[in-house]
Amino acid sequence: MRNLSRLATATIGAAATVLWFSTSAYADAVVSNGYAEGGFIGYGDKIWVEHYEGRTSSVEWYTNYGRSGSCSVTLPAVSKTCNYDMREDGTITLWVCTTGPGIGSDECSVAVTDRINS
Repeated sequence: MRNLSRLATATIGAAATVLWFSTSAYADAVVSNGYAEGGFIGYGDKIWVEHYEGRTSSVEWYTNYGRSGSCSVTLPAVSKTCNYDMREDGTITLWVCTTGPGIGSDECSVAVTDRINS
């Protein structure tokens, strides 16, 4: 019984550690428009985008120090991660837009602003 208790404690501790590392390194800011989701990962300065349906989606972004860009994904790919080299201070504002059959004009999310630091 004592070994079972130790095993359970070790398993819970390991699961909590993996969960903490995966969520803390995943995304600092997330945007969604119902067709796609994207975000900014401060550790590594990555922008990511993934879409749910057969359309084209992109995360558009700009910083408060004058940089801007986008990270786009089209079929047959479902997701993409773009790697940028950001300054370690300042802010980034991002939103996701989707275009394609049945939408008409671009469907964009609201913009989200986050601090840039790893």
